[in-house]
Amino acid sequence: MKLYTNRELYDWLVLLASRLEVLGLEALSKDVAMAARTVNTFPATELLGESRIVLRHVLAEENGLLSQTDRAEVQNVLRQVDAAFDQR
Repeated sequence: MKLYTNRELYDWLVLLASRLEVLGLEALSKDVAMAARTVNTFPATELLGESRIVLRHVLAEENGLLSQTDRAEVQNVLRQVDAAFDQR
């Protein structure tokens, strides 16, 4: 999955928060949802920065509950966020 805009990142974070909640990872779900809410903040890099932090946290704390596919998707999005943030 390739994300091109902050809005696409926001939508993906909302979806991830929902997946985490279904898995019973309510605290992680709330953290991801909170990061997504920075979509309308200034500067725009705030969403990227918050996303980097929360996605690393998800990978460290999901305790193997994410499917391999979901974990790979989180890693992929994190790489994209890191690249976008580093280019700004």
